Amino acid sequence: MDSLFTIEHLSISFRKNRKPNTVVRDFNLSLQPGEIVGIVGESGSGKSVSMMTATRLIENAHIDEGSITLNINGNEINLAQANEQELQGIRGSEIAYIFQEPMTALHPLYTCGEQVVETLVWNQKMPRNEAVQKCLSLFEEMRLPNPERVSSSYPHQLSGGQRQRVMIAMALANNPSILIADEPTTALDSVLQKSLTQNMVESCKQRNTGLILISHDVQLIKDFTDKLIVMYKGEVVETGNTANIIQNPKSVYTRSLLDCQPHFRKRSQLLPTIHELADYVDGEFIPKPFDAKHFTFAPIEESPYIEIRNLTKTFTKGSTVTTAVNDVSFVIRKGETLGLIGESGCGKSTVSKMIIQLLEPDSGTILFGGKPASSKRRAFAKKVQMIFQDPYSSLNPAMKAGQIVEEPIAVHKLAGSKKQLRAKVEDLLVEVGLQASDYDKYPHEFSGGQRQRISIARALAVEPDLIICDESVSALDVSVQAQILNLFNQLKVSRQLTYLFISHDLNVVSYICDRILVMKNGMLVEEGNTEKLVTQPENPYTRKLLQHT
Repeated sequence: MDSLFTIEHLSISFRKNRKPNTVVRDFNLSLQPGEIVGIVGESGSGKSVSMMTATRLIENAHIDEGSITLNINGNEINLAQANEQELQGIRGSEIAYIFQEPMTALHPLYTCGEQVVETLVWNQKMPRNEAVQKCLSLFEEMRLPNPERVSSSYPHQLSGGQRQRVMIAMALANNPSILIADEPTTALDSVLQKSLTQNMVESCKQRNTGLILISHDVQLIKDFTDKLIVMYKGEVVETGNTANIIQNPKSVYTRSLLDCQPHFRKRSQLLPTIHELADYVDGEFIPKPFDAKHFTFAPIEESPYIEIRNLTKTFTKGSTVTTAVNDVSFVIRKGETLGLIGESGCGKSTVSKMIIQLLEPDSGTILFGGKPASSKRRAFAKKVQMIFQDPYSSLNPAMKAGQIVEEPIAVHKLAGSKKQLRAKVEDLLVEVGLQASDYDKYPHEFSGGQRQRISIARALAVEPDLIICDESVSALDVSVQAQILNLFNQLKVSRQLTYLFISHDLNVVSYICDRILVMKNGMLVEEGNTEKLVTQPENPYTRKLLQHT
């Protein structure tokens, strides 16, 4: 059987000062109709570049050699040599894309329905009233609640999962031969990740559409793909049947990628990263021994450090009142890492914003040192800091890394002269694994993991007791995630820190946390120490979360 889509010996470079910088070397892929192929690897491994170059979506990506062949009804087209007019006829209709962040891929000024209808009218010359009905049918297929409401909503009015389902509906609207999904579920909770990926796979199978699923999460896509391609630094290090690769990986890199995953059985252990498990020498990974050291944490105090009592928060839009947090109570003890887990929209982040007083609760109290935190705002702001999910949006792009870290120090008057201030900031940068010379770089000059280290340095700048980590590792690839989790544990020991760790990933939470709170629909449904909650969950919802890890 002829392949639907074939890439052979593809090499891609970017031109800088007329010198080629090769980013992908000798990439090969074969896709049959209805087949699911996964591409995994760390950030920067060339996954997205390889696929976006297929229809030349990256303007300055230069194809040095190789062929990209699309086979439609026996008619072969070499996309590497196709002109712009030919490519326009293929984009969207034969090869469709789903990108990582739907909020930037969807137009903010048009309703979701208008954007899908436009796709149908433009590509299929479908009458508008027919396109409207087709749009609603697609939203229903994507299991979106109340398709009419979603159709008339703007992207910002929907949740992340709903926006991504709209993107999938738009991509499948023209029944493409190939769907390329680039990290489509990265920022979603584990239950939503699995259900959305399952929904996408089923829709592709029904249409006999070939699906290329790009991800840095091997654990997610291993259950959905027929074939797997593992990439590192622009090269394919292993390819073959997914089940065979997962059960018996031949590449040292693939084994290392699987071993980096956090798990509650590794609690208090230093997680390995790719380069602690293997050396990369002359294009080959050489295994090296890894000694899993244990962290020694200070005892957890019995008395509450912060006490949350009966917090409730509602949001009103028109005549609709939504209860985001409903009568939530818990304590945070000094020296512990407390996990807060639940699906997207369950109220986790709303709770954290009320704790640091970014949001005012409708009712309830937050006690700090036995007194309302609102009565000692300045002292509380110094002792409790927050690290957000996306460092790129939480760091000022116009400020240097050093200026970002020194700002809270200056606000709280914790340093004397400018020279002392700079020295303190440089020490902080080194403490979180950066270099003193990074002081003068801007956020865009760092990788995602490095930007998160800047956020951690900024949080540490005022010498807090408690750090709230709100989905602070969810967008990082598995090896960088392991580095940041190790850093959190190292800082917990060296600075005697307390954490409130918010995440949708139960594997991460069960690895790093002493105790876990489970949230659903704005309420706490279960609480317990990590091992008991993971091995003997009592609530059906907690059991459901565990099934999706």
